[in-house]
Amino acid sequence: MAASEKKEARVTSASTSPLCFIITTIGERYFGFEAEYLLGVRTRENGEFPQDQVVQGIADQVVNLAARLNVATEDQWDRTEEVLLGAGKCRGCVLVQKIHGSLEVHKSQLLPLPPQFCGPERGWYRGMILFDHSVVLVLNTAWVLEEQLDGVMSQAESQGTESSVALQGQIQSKSQAC
Repeated sequence: MAASEKKEARVTSASTSPLCFIITTIGERYFGFEAEYLLGVRTRENGEFPQDQVVQGIADQVVNLAARLNVATEDQWDRTEEVLLGAGKCRGCVLVQKIHGSLEVHKSQLLPLPPQFCGPERGWYRGMILFDHSVVLVLNTAWVLEEQLDGVMSQAESQGTESSVALQGQIQSKSQAC
């Protein structure tokens, strides 16, 4: 009986813990990243898109979400900020125009996507959050790092190391748990 009480307490505390997101802007749209995958942020004042950075022997490949999401942006950004994401051996550097900060919300405040999202974009986003009289689309980290996951899988196959399929499943199960 004591074991079931402990298990019940664990489930309750996990379900009430807030979710934390990093809120950014690309174009005129707000996008959120799960803070648990955040490795850091960087700012470039010169407006040039950075090359892949190597930190501790691991390359942070640049992910241009504006292009992947077909979000209209200015040709050159006056100020480019980078959100560094990582999950296991997979890392990426996402270009954004502005980082607004972090936002903690309760699980009930992460709204499901409306029915208009009925195609492949259902895999791009985890849901929506209300923010600053607008809506933040919460990005699916596994989708954002998808190209990097494919690269890790190629390396794993050639080196016989940890399977990137297992790594991708790990990211997706964490994302779906929230």
